[in-house]
Amino acid sequence: MIERLQDKDLAKADLKTQERLANERTPWENAWREIDDRFPNGAGGFDKRSPGQIRGRQNFDATHITANERFAAAGVAITTPEGQDYIKPRFLDQDLMKRQEVKEWCDRAGKRLYAIRHAAHTGFGVATNEDWDQLGRYGTSPVWSEAGKHGMIYRCLHLSEVWIDVDFAGRVNRVHRKFERTADQCVELFGEENLTPKMLDALREKKGSEKKFEILHVVAPNTTFDRERMDHNRFPIASRYLATDEKVYVRRAGFNTMPVSVSRHMTSAGEIYGRSPAFKVMPNIQGLNTMKHTTLRAAHKAVDPALLFSDDYGATSLSTKPGGINPGFVDESGRPMVARMPGGEQGIPYALDMIQDEQSTVRTAFLEEFYATLTNPNSRMTIPEVLERISKQGVLVRPFASRYATEKQGPMTQRDLDMALRAGQIEPFPEVVREAGAWPVIDYENPLAQMARAENVQKSMRGIDAIVPLASIKEDVMDTVDIDEMARGTLEDIGVRPSYIRTPEAVAELRGAREQSQSAAVNAELLKDVAGGVKDLAQAEAISGGA
Repeated sequence: MIERLQDKDLAKADLKTQERLANERTPWENAWREIDDRFPNGAGGFDKRSPGQIRGRQNFDATHITANERFAAAGVAITTPEGQDYIKPRFLDQDLMKRQEVKEWCDRAGKRLYAIRHAAHTGFGVATNEDWDQLGRYGTSPVWSEAGKHGMIYRCLHLSEVWIDVDFAGRVNRVHRKFERTADQCVELFGEENLTPKMLDALREKKGSEKKFEILHVVAPNTTFDRERMDHNRFPIASRYLATDEKVYVRRAGFNTMPVSVSRHMTSAGEIYGRSPAFKVMPNIQGLNTMKHTTLRAAHKAVDPALLFSDDYGATSLSTKPGGINPGFVDESGRPMVARMPGGEQGIPYALDMIQDEQSTVRTAFLEEFYATLTNPNSRMTIPEVLERISKQGVLVRPFASRYATEKQGPMTQRDLDMALRAGQIEPFPEVVREAGAWPVIDYENPLAQMARAENVQKSMRGIDAIVPLASIKEDVMDTVDIDEMARGTLEDIGVRPSYIRTPEAVAELRGAREQSQSAAVNAELLKDVAGGVKDLAQAEAISGGA
């Protein structure tokens, strides 16, 4: 079976492409090693430390570590919040979205996609937290998604084993992953019938199975794609596992959608890999740790200073512990013959101020000011003030949040939808959708989207505040504003459920019933007044006739 998988020219091309990608990534790796030294995250990484070896021993300040942890936790909360059905499929064709069966399908599909993604076995929560953590450290992070035995599985891949390339539009379209596995593990992954000769030899040896083999996994557009074929060429995305030592493919398959979603925090023109908050403030992190180290030494000297002697007088030892007894170290007048050496304790407050300034710079780079607004809002602020503050803070995250939605959320959710439809986990499109040949786009009803809409609400409120004074000059000036439509849009923008908002038809019916009720009440009052008048007139006539 292994013979059918081989293509010597393709293997050479894959290895040559890998060499090019490795050369392009090399300039970034020194910076990433430096980041690894400052962010202790266990084994692995770019310096390949052994399991159990701890990084970050040279750190004297943990501001950057805690800031990145908050960055990751908040990033997950504002993009993929658990407990909230944030996945909202919709069709760009507005006529389709007016159809009730299409609306209901979108609602059910969104709920089903959320349930599939956040099931306990998928590992999505772990993967997304690692994803944001890696974005905070390196600025580039790949996440693998595939269908397992019991449903979808998500796994964040460490950047040290991944190389990427982009298409003409700057979107990641090629991912190379290099890893090592033993012969026994290769049997589990590829099957014994697909192993290379050296792998088979290792299996036969008692200790040979412990030997590790390097595997290059190539995921890229399939240049020989043919939907009618029955082999690996029928997939638009090619997947090839190459044993680099022997230049032998141990598996060739493919995917209907890209299985690796790669997001980048921020990029400059012409760059493939992203820049992270840690990358941006690495000089501050280094300077902060140096200052903290120096300040700790100064504080140590201030608390436990060196001592000055007027004369040793034969002293051979000095007890500096609490309650220590030191006979013979005062003169006949009772004056100490030992004194503290003057130190730099007077400079400690100044050093602490500098440290706080550097810590503030690091926290700002990891957007702690923004996340503080989300987690600790001022309850005394009015609704317009809260909306204004959130919309302004949202400007800080908009550049990288839109990239995250485009590069990570969009491809991943579209892959989930495609696989769920193929597996029958989501009901097929309504007939009207199939006839139109439409495919849904994905919106996200998360805090990030709500922050973006907060600006619209703020503008609406400012508009009303500006017009109301004019109404005192000209009463009909409010006729220029469709108050009903503005109220409906404001409720939608602040996240009120659509089912809580009455439709225009329901509002018209309610108002019609109210007008009828008011009209009936007015008529009843008029009849009452008329009846009273007739009664009074009759009484007056009776009195007049009697006279």
